[in-house]
Amino acid sequence: MTSNRPSGRPSSGGAVPPTSRRSARQQRLANREANRSLSRASTRGSSGGGGSLMLYTIIAVVIAVVIVGGALILTNQKSSAAPLGSPNAPVGSAISPKNVPTNGLTLGNANAPHTIDLYEDFQCPNCEIFTRDYEPLVVANYVATGKAKLVFHDFLVVDANTGGTESLDAANAARCASDQGMFWPYHDWLYTNQYSEGSGAFTKDRLKAIGKMVPIPDLVKFNSCVDSGSHDAEIKTEQTHIPAGVGGTPAIIIDGGTPLTSYDYATVAAALDTALGVTPSPAASASASSAPSVSAAPSASIAPSSAPSASPS
Repeated sequence: MTSNRPSGRPSSGGAVPPTSRRSARQQRLANREANRSLSRASTRGSSGGGGSLMLYTIIAVVIAVVIVGGALILTNQKSSAAPLGSPNAPVGSAISPKNVPTNGLTLGNANAPHTIDLYEDFQCPNCEIFTRDYEPLVVANYVATGKAKLVFHDFLVVDANTGGTESLDAANAARCASDQGMFWPYHDWLYTNQYSEGSGAFTKDRLKAIGKMVPIPDLVKFNSCVDSGSHDAEIKTEQTHIPAGVGGTPAIIIDGGTPLTSYDYATVAAALDTALGVTPSPAASASASSAPSVSAAPSASIAPSSAPSASPS
């Protein structure tokens, strides 16, 4: 399926942004200096060396004004980027199957013999790649068939890099949705509307707008939960219990073992087949062995390259 990401940046509302106020002040100062220079030049007369000096002064002032004006125009252009549009609805395989049972953050039969623990950050672009390209195959072949259940865990890695709270706020909002049995539909909307890290895609206002579009049954309760950060404490506590070896997102663990070396479908399928006692096909084994390995150093997610990487970031 294709990814429907919004474009642009959040708007700054009706108030004049600080950069615009600074730009106007800088322009006034530049104009004032230009007028002073012209006044000084005009008192030196128009004949002999004085005339040449006045001409050079005027040229210098004009050049300075042009440079300052150009810089201000570029600054204003950067500060007036288009706002994010209305959230997009998930389509195709981005929608978690409605015929698969769910229980909170668990997708699949609670009594399934095997467990897939998935550690993700809603701002992580590689997590979006897994959700879009590989998770539907895992769900179709192993979760929907009752062989395994998928358990979602929050592992916040992006906020530390951006200095914001969008990952935490999105995780809290998803759990607010879970309070009303809507975690997985809300999860689908979040990944469909993921934008660049710290972009404002997951502000509390936008998270509430997404809740309205899902739709969450009791919006008053949901909005209050989002605004108050009702689940922030438990999410932060979960960060202190991340399994050893999980250094980035997405991270996948089968039956409480060690994290898989990558998150591509062949690697996940091979691990599940081993757990099920099924011998992986040579093609799957070759594909898994050639997949990029996981970096041992913890890091925040990175933007995907033109060819989706299979390494957690």
